[in-house]
Amino acid sequence: MSTPNQKPDITPTSRGDQSTLPEQVTTESELQQQAWELLEFTNVRALLAERTRFFMSREMAIKAEPLLHMEDVERLQEETSQAVLMLSTVGDIGLAGTRDPRTVLKRAAIDGMLTGEEIVSILFLLDSIWTARNTVVSMKGKAPLLEEIASDIPNMRDLSEEIFKSISGKGEVLSSATPKLSRLRTNVSKTFQRVMSAMERIANSKSVRQSLQSTAIATRGERLVLEVRADARESVPGIVHDVSGSGSTLFVEPLKAVDLCNAWRETAAEAQREEERILRRASRLIGNREEEALISLEAAAAIDLIVARARLSISMGGRRMGTMPAGSDNVINLVGARHPLLGNNAVPITINIGPGFRGLVITGPNTGGKTVAIKTIGLFALMHQAGMQVPVTNGDIAIFDAVYADIGDSQSIERSVSTFSSHMGRVVNILDEATSSSLILLDELGTGTDPEEGSALARSVLAHAAANEMPIAITSHYRTVAEYAAESENLQNASVELNPDTMMPTYHVLMGIPGRSYAIHVARHLGMPGHMLAEAEAMMDPSRAEAESILEQLHREREETSRIRDKAEKAKIQAETTRKDLQNKLSNVTRLQENMIEKSRVELRRETEEIRRSLRKIVSKVRDDKDLATAQRAIGRIRNQFSDPTWLPLTPPPENEISTDPDLNRPLQSGDQVEIKGLDVQAVVIEVNPDGIVELQMGNARIELNERQLRLMKAPNVPNSSKEAARITVNTTKSEKTVQELDVRGSRVDESEQLVTEFIDNASMQGLTSIRIIHGTGTGALREAIRSLLANHSLVGSFSAAPKNQGGNGATLVDLS
Repeated sequence: MSTPNQKPDITPTSRGDQSTLPEQVTTESELQQQAWELLEFTNVRALLAERTRFFMSREMAIKAEPLLHMEDVERLQEETSQAVLMLSTVGDIGLAGTRDPRTVLKRAAIDGMLTGEEIVSILFLLDSIWTARNTVVSMKGKAPLLEEIASDIPNMRDLSEEIFKSISGKGEVLSSATPKLSRLRTNVSKTFQRVMSAMERIANSKSVRQSLQSTAIATRGERLVLEVRADARESVPGIVHDVSGSGSTLFVEPLKAVDLCNAWRETAAEAQREEERILRRASRLIGNREEEALISLEAAAAIDLIVARARLSISMGGRRMGTMPAGSDNVINLVGARHPLLGNNAVPITINIGPGFRGLVITGPNTGGKTVAIKTIGLFALMHQAGMQVPVTNGDIAIFDAVYADIGDSQSIERSVSTFSSHMGRVVNILDEATSSSLILLDELGTGTDPEEGSALARSVLAHAAANEMPIAITSHYRTVAEYAAESENLQNASVELNPDTMMPTYHVLMGIPGRSYAIHVARHLGMPGHMLAEAEAMMDPSRAEAESILEQLHREREETSRIRDKAEKAKIQAETTRKDLQNKLSNVTRLQENMIEKSRVELRRETEEIRRSLRKIVSKVRDDKDLATAQRAIGRIRNQFSDPTWLPLTPPPENEISTDPDLNRPLQSGDQVEIKGLDVQAVVIEVNPDGIVELQMGNARIELNERQLRLMKAPNVPNSSKEAARITVNTTKSEKTVQELDVRGSRVDESEQLVTEFIDNASMQGLTSIRIIHGTGTGALREAIRSLLANHSLVGSFSAAPKNQGGNGATLVDLS
């Protein structure tokens, strides 16, 4: 990962005398390769390779390396995210089961002849690449990085169309490829039938039949032969082409059939030469497009590698982590991280380095998960910079120029080097190469020697890393190392723990608290006698026992805090669930309410139209029969119908209600007590958004509703006008002064239409035959709307603009029918 010439060359004299240390690793790449092995990055690359479908992308996956620049890493991560989106929408790209055609393409490019099967395999591969390209393009801008790569794939479908005119999908040359081949194959068939007929006649003749082992026609070296008994050789003149293993059977071509067989073979050879000519032509067509084919292969491999990263992410439940610049104060922050190679057995851990510190010391019992924790950190860093998503609930990570690790037992028996020497040799090399942008991971630093000296060396390494601002995470059993971390501003403690009841590891990482010593607890759990445990506790340093007691208290408080936090989280989830449920119920009620209102409006319009038709009939009948009494009785019946409370099936829409109290008709504002329409439920306004959505507090729940669904609470003395029955009044007495004109100037179009309709109905009931509507000239919109209404009104016979002395085009004269 690191780049050359990052640090000046360090000579052995600057490191001190190293004659007793093992042979040193001298290159950056070797140390990093070792870290990749120790952190199992190579195993993850193998998993990635298993999820590729293309031969070239498989090679690329095995060799995948972390990139160093933030923009490059972000591009890889964005590619993977877009591929995940593609898999969840349009599906996978295919490309499975393809073989490497590059050698075959090269042979075709130098005018070599390919077999039919080779030609077809290349064409099918190019066709599958085009299909993969179309899958990516179908994202229509939602995966621009993948679409950019796919756009490089040339369209070679014309090549397939041309070649498949002469070669079948199985690689066989078609008879229709050329007229000559069609004629030659017909001749081959005819000559073969002639020679077969001759052979059958010979085999069935009396002079030959008894000399044969069987009458079947066999072949030897593309010649037709008879199976002749060795003791009857002289009875079948001809050419011996083969002898059976036992020597009892001779395979003889009768002389009478030689010329016919020669004709057959000559015709077949000519047909074969024509087939080869066709195959050479097809091979040449492919060879001429070698460069385009290679471009297709490279683009397909690039896309498949990206999609393989997406397939791997989906299989392990991966997410994209945030990328922070190299040298960031917030080095790494993982929430719910699961080691990808542990599968379902992985326990999620939450761990971080920074902000405010660049070193982490993890302590705790063996098998508690310390090593897995630092391996997860390192592996996630490598995977992230190689463009892979990781199994984490949430996370951010900085860019590292290198990841170094010393994990496990590196004892070299061949070189008679101790475990301690081997570890320290690697640590020395790591500290020489690492920069402030590197990540250093050291497991059980300082073990394998005297505890006091080992602890001092571990603290010295931490001090060196802190002084050079190198991000570092180590595991240790030494209490003095944990104490050193607690006192340092640049370091922080973390720990793993055992279940106090079962003494089994929980594999959780606790940030900010050093690990406890479980030796006495484990011994007690395993049944060590009480007097021995008491003696052991008495032998302990009092300050150590006091520190252990404090740590135990801290762990108990941490557990209690965690329990309270979990309880609060569950209550929050339950409250959110309740809120969503209530929101859904309110939405359903609102929808039902709106449906009822709309139904009421439709019913009201229908009833109104029916009344109008009845009134028109009455008016028409009065005109014809001059029977005013009958008309009055009919109108009385209509009045009674209006008085019936069942006439209107639904109450008018609540939003039409207008309070007589001006304060209750103002816009809603924070702190208002409101009622949810149709529910008889009260709430308090928290905030009114510009889009009309109101946030409400209803008990312990917060909900959001449209302001149209709410009304301010009414005072007790405000009458509920909505409960007054709606009535329509019809005046059946003729007015003393007949009104023959209507002035709607200044009215809106919708208002004027209602006024004109009512005016026409009243005029018709009063027996008027002509009326005048004054609308003014203006823009003409009001005039055109009124005249459009008149043209469709059943009581209007005709209409025209008024004379100039009666208003001209600013008024309309109407003749009623």
